[in-house]
Amino acid sequence: MPLMNEFESNKGRLTLHNFEELGLSKPVLAALQEAGYTEPTTIQRRTIGLILNGLNVLASAETGSGKTAAFALPIVECLQEPGDKPRALVLAPTRELALQVSSQFKIFGKNLGLKVVTLYGGTGMDQQLRALKGKIDIVVATPGRLNDYLERKAVDLSQVEMLVLDEADRLLDLGFMPQVRRIVSKVNKERQTLMFSATIDDRIGRLANEFSEDPVIVKINTERVESTTIDQQFVHVTEFNKDALLLKLLGDFGAEAVLVFTRTKRKAGWVSDRLQDAKVNSEEIHGDLSQSQREKALRKFRAGEIAVLVATDVAARGLDIPSISHVVNYDLPDTPEDYVHRIGRTGRAGKCGIAVSFISEEQRHLVRDIEKVMGRTLESTGTAGAPPPRKIIPARRFRRGRR
Repeated sequence: MPLMNEFESNKGRLTLHNFEELGLSKPVLAALQEAGYTEPTTIQRRTIGLILNGLNVLASAETGSGKTAAFALPIVECLQEPGDKPRALVLAPTRELALQVSSQFKIFGKNLGLKVVTLYGGTGMDQQLRALKGKIDIVVATPGRLNDYLERKAVDLSQVEMLVLDEADRLLDLGFMPQVRRIVSKVNKERQTLMFSATIDDRIGRLANEFSEDPVIVKINTERVESTTIDQQFVHVTEFNKDALLLKLLGDFGAEAVLVFTRTKRKAGWVSDRLQDAKVNSEEIHGDLSQSQREKALRKFRAGEIAVLVATDVAARGLDIPSISHVVNYDLPDTPEDYVHRIGRTGRAGKCGIAVSFISEEQRHLVRDIEKVMGRTLESTGTAGAPPPRKIIPARRFRRGRR
């Protein structure tokens, strides 16, 4: 069955220029103003009105375009009054994204008294089970943990009116579809379904037709997979001089809010150690840390208590911190898609950002893969010179088993 009702792409006309024109109520508008939101992004302009009118929507937009608000704002607008059982459900592929989406709901619905519950793995169930026993309006969950609660009969989804599949392509890539289908089978069949995806291909089209009827398609900036607000720089380096170059770049940046990506958990610890030895205020975040440790590091980064966060790809999706000015790929990721999501952590919501990637000899072939996805040649900013003497990089020996 073909997809229906394709909406105008980014070449279409924009007629709505502020949140008032989108039909949002005074309590929601007041929350937006207090949070510093001044005008809607393109994806918000194109989708909020459609969602408020009760239409099923399948939307794609570049990373950092404001898609969370594109579905969160109309959901809080439609719910308005607090209830007893969940009336909106958002499924997210990672706990980081689930937490980020929940925080947005709490910001936009603060004047309405709506109760938001976040369900995700990697932490104990007791606190979440207690939250499920109270009144709930919105559930934001990862599929695995939500299925656990369905098996325990701890959550009732029969009154869900609005269902969101956030980063539907990622849900598909991570093999969550069997769990998603079981969850959707428990949701009211008369629901409104919203799907947001980085791209819309045949797989996503089939899912949209499976979960919704006659979805309206909204495509924003689909001709360019990476954000136009990001200045991408590539530097050819050796493994030996990566640390020295990183320290130099952090000095040039002013190290205000920098996200550094590594390929492995061990290397994230190594780089963070090097930075701390050089008196750079930094922390690491990866899968070997407990959920509470990861959340603590993210809170400190958001609050500006640390200048540099060293991360594996666990933080590449769902991390929405507008203050991130620079992303550094200490190592390139294995796939072009992960590269796009990494650099998309900066240059968000129309702000400008800079992404610097270190290209070692062993990873040059990955640049060609990125170029194929982007459909253009990426220019190098040069080659890092010979590394300085080792004493300039104060480093202690990595202690096995420390983390």
